[in-house]
Order: sequence, then C-alpha cells, then structure tokens
Amino acid sequence: MECKAYAQAKIGFAGRTVDWIEDELDLAADNLRNLAIEQAGGIGHERIRLWLHDTGLTLEQAAEALGISRRMLIYYRDGEKPIPRAIWLACLGWKAVRPTCPTLPQQIPSAAALHA
Repeated sequence: MECKAYAQAKIGFAGRTVDWIEDELDLAADNLRNLAIEQAGGIGHERIRLWLHDTGLTLEQAAEALGISRRMLIYYRDGEKPIPRAIWLACLGWKAVRPTCPTLPQQIPSAAALHA
C-alpha cells in the first residue's frame, strides 16, 4: 500500500474500524491496536486469546493457573488492560510444563519426561 493510501484512512463503522477503501480494505480497531502493540515490542491481547485456545483452559482455570482474577484475565484477553511481561511469561511457562496437579513443579521437566 502506498503512503498516500494511509492518508486516506477514515473512521469506520461505529468507530470500531479503520477503513482505507470502503467495502474493500478495513481493519478492526482492536486488531490495529494489537498490531501496534506487537510492533512496538509489547504483548498484544491476541496472544492471550491464542494461549487460551491452545491450552483448552476455561477462563476460571486459566486465571487460577496464572494467580490472577478471572476479571483481570478478561481485561487482558479483550485488550482493555496491557499484559504485564510476568503474566505472559507465566503463560509460556504453563504451556511448557502443563502442570497436572495443584502444586507447581520445582523445575521444567526434560523433553523426554514431557513426552513419556
């Protein structure tokens, strides 16, 4: 897309999209914000959505696993609050270890132990 196309951006439907070419090229505002956060080195809300999908955890299970409230997890998932680095690292750790009991493991199991 040429630079002049960026200058043609307009607020779209109900202020929830950015439209460049009517009925052809638009982007939901939350997705545009997610891309901007990711490009700036932050942690976009789509990562939480994908983590929830990949792990199959419910909101309640995921919140408990991360040690946060269900409401805070929803804020992160919906992009209403920035995701702290520690929360994203906890998501990655949980996915790597996939604990099966209420107590947390003392270390990350070896690859062989994970696939046994």
